[in-house]
Amino acid sequence: MKKERMPRRPTSSIALSFIIAALSAALCGCSSVSQSIEPQPPTAEQKAEQLEPMLAAAGFRMLPADTPQRQQQLSTLVPLDVNYYVGKTGNLHYYMADPDYCKCMYIGTEENYQQYEKIKLNQQFQAKEGEISREDLEAQQMEDMDMQEEMFNPYGLGLVGPMGPAMYW
Repeated sequence: MKKERMPRRPTSSIALSFIIAALSAALCGCSSVSQSIEPQPPTAEQKAEQLEPMLAAAGFRMLPADTPQRQQQLSTLVPLDVNYYVGKTGNLHYYMADPDYCKCMYIGTEENYQQYEKIKLNQQFQAKEGEISREDLEAQQMEDMDMQEEMFNPYGLGLVGPMGPAMYW
């Protein structure tokens, strides 16, 4: 009597396919979450709105590109980046070109640039300080929530009840 082979079920290939699909979906989900968490770099307009007031406060002068020749010269420079050149007398001169929004150039001296750096560092410090204070606030709120939960815990503090910690282990 010949034994009949039982037909093999394709469960292993189905399971493998399911695992691969699940891992692919998880990886896609993780990458989209990380993209939404990472801050987007500022647009050129946002960068201009941030830089121009700092440069003006530091004493840089704004020169409008009000002629076609000046506009052409302005378009050849790196936009929204503070650069410098050495003048004929050996002094450093700083500039920032904005060919798209104000269609102007900001020009300043070494002292103006040092003042700009101070303003920039001060803004970065204030932003970091605000971030730290938000984190402190969140930590305080979490601590308050934990304390409220403990107040309503019928067994006392944490895992220590009226009979001691061994009661719950």
